[in-house]
Amino acid sequence: MSTFVENCLKEIRKCTDTEFRYVSTDINPADIASRGIHFSEIKSNNLWWNGPSWLLFSNDQWPTWSYNLTTENGNLYKSEIKPSTSYQQTELLVGEPPSGVNCDRKLESPYGMKCENFSSLIRLLRITAWVQRFIRKLKKDTISGPLTAKEIEDAKFMWIVQIQRKHFAKEIHDITKNKSSNIIRQLGLTIDNNGLIRCVGRIEHADISENAKRPILLPKKEAFTKLLIYNYHRNLLHVGVAQTLSQIRQKYWIPQGRSTVRHVLRTCGNCIRYEGGPYKMPLIPPLPKKRVTESSPYTYTGIDYFGPLYVKTVNGSKKVWVCLYTCLVVRAIHLELMLDMTTDQFLLGCRRVVVRCGTPIQIISDNALQFKAASNVVQQEWEKVLNDSDIQNYVSNKGISWKFIVELAPWMGGFYERLVGLAKRSLRKTIGKVCLSVEQLRTLLTEVEAVVNSRPLAYIGEDIDSNIVLTPSCFLTLNKHTGIPERIDNDDDPEYKPQFSSTDNLLELWKKGQKHLNRFWKVWRDDYLLSIRERTTVKLKEKRVRSKQYPQIGDIVLIKDDLPRGMWKIGKIINLSKSSDEQCRSAKVLLPSKKTLNRTLNFLYPLECHDDNVEQTDNVNNVEQNSKCETQTSSTRPQRRAAEQAKQKIHEWTS
Repeated sequence: MSTFVENCLKEIRKCTDTEFRYVSTDINPADIASRGIHFSEIKSNNLWWNGPSWLLFSNDQWPTWSYNLTTENGNLYKSEIKPSTSYQQTELLVGEPPSGVNCDRKLESPYGMKCENFSSLIRLLRITAWVQRFIRKLKKDTISGPLTAKEIEDAKFMWIVQIQRKHFAKEIHDITKNKSSNIIRQLGLTIDNNGLIRCVGRIEHADISENAKRPILLPKKEAFTKLLIYNYHRNLLHVGVAQTLSQIRQKYWIPQGRSTVRHVLRTCGNCIRYEGGPYKMPLIPPLPKKRVTESSPYTYTGIDYFGPLYVKTVNGSKKVWVCLYTCLVVRAIHLELMLDMTTDQFLLGCRRVVVRCGTPIQIISDNALQFKAASNVVQQEWEKVLNDSDIQNYVSNKGISWKFIVELAPWMGGFYERLVGLAKRSLRKTIGKVCLSVEQLRTLLTEVEAVVNSRPLAYIGEDIDSNIVLTPSCFLTLNKHTGIPERIDNDDDPEYKPQFSSTDNLLELWKKGQKHLNRFWKVWRDDYLLSIRERTTVKLKEKRVRSKQYPQIGDIVLIKDDLPRGMWKIGKIINLSKSSDEQCRSAKVLLPSKKTLNRTLNFLYPLECHDDNVEQTDNVNNVEQNSKCETQTSSTRPQRRAAEQAKQKIHEWTS
């Protein structure tokens, strides 16, 4: 059968629920149209106009097909089948291999070895050469000493012959039969005296080596070819694709060689370690809900240090720092002067901020040591407060939760890093090179705080009747969560002004303050909140070279550091942290010293990935071996299956 008919029959045989029956020619109206009939006869042809008579009966009365294959029919059936050419048993190679090489004519790997189990071509060839020497010793051939270069070349010849017969059997058959094909014409394939397929081009008269004129053909999708490419790449000190391919073509020809070499070099461990890129970071997620939801000032607070600054003291100049507190919603700041970087100094400043601005629900900061220590102290103090029965009702729903961003990821704390830049710019332009005293610097920080809090949050229009200028200080003068119920009055008559008492006067002032505050929040929603969308950054700035792998638990990675790349630490991913949009942006890495680090993905450079299937298969093999050992009796020691197979192969090779 032709290839088209054979493919059609394969598709038909896939329909297992279809029943096939045979309709003979005398009752098949389709044959009337295909064979032809005279016009005068078709008028009276009942089969053409009404079809076969058995269509009027039920399905069980329709004709069936019982085909008996006789000798005559069998020959006719076999004549329709396309004969297949067997390349495995054909002795096609011209000449004999080098002396001493037992070249197997089957398509199996030499001595049952697999190239996939080897990571080096030299190791594969040396093991093959040792097996050949072992077989020669079994044939009473006296050989001793280390392996020679000729034995290794014979082992390479055996592997090349085997993979050429495996991948180019049809080409070998066509060359011996003087037939032509596309690959034979394009590459000029011939078979040399040793039985190797070589490529002949138009450089026969060039003054180069014979191997460069007639390179050996190797398949591109073969493990031996990959080992050969990696061997050249390693001997050339891990050069690039062009130089590696140039050296390979001095002796071998690989179809689509450039893409094949590029694919192998991308898996080189040393090249990945020194030139590979980090994981690709996902797109920047939406702003958190607490960032775009109305709340009291400093309900969600970010903290960061900047400095040091130098101040004058009695004993000379001294270093001081500034701790910046910023509100996540209204973008107000508060500056506290810190005389040192200790935890006690920070806790004292934190207490002052809580008294002035209120108790925050959550504090967000980076991973500074004083912040981590303060977080533990605050947690212990709040636990003591919550256990106190006298003030249980007051603090039952309050507490400070501390959230740390990922280490070495300042963009995750961009809402306070931006304000640190504004405060530092104001101080830089104001102080210059002047060294102030502690009190002078504390006063200047208060003025900088007022200036930064008076900056406009939204765009200021040119119209004089435009909306009010919204600044962070608009939200700091009043607090809408005072606990006093809102007063409801009828203001339809503006001329009616009754006499107010002091209490009524205070309530009226509070009511006006509430109106202003509500107006501020309306401007915050309509102008500021919508303007944030116009300044949104979608992608994080990354390097040009990035890994295409997706991070998984168990990956071996390099951890980026401020050191030469050869001194970076190696770790294993033990946990992946997901953001609010279910995207992974950071991971916990276990170091060889059992210490764990939390790093973003652009600080992790993957080296290799483990295979979970290997562990599963190992466990299955262990269970099977244990079950076999339990069934064996202790009276006799059975022979292992591997030993039996080895004896059988040795008998085949020496026969």
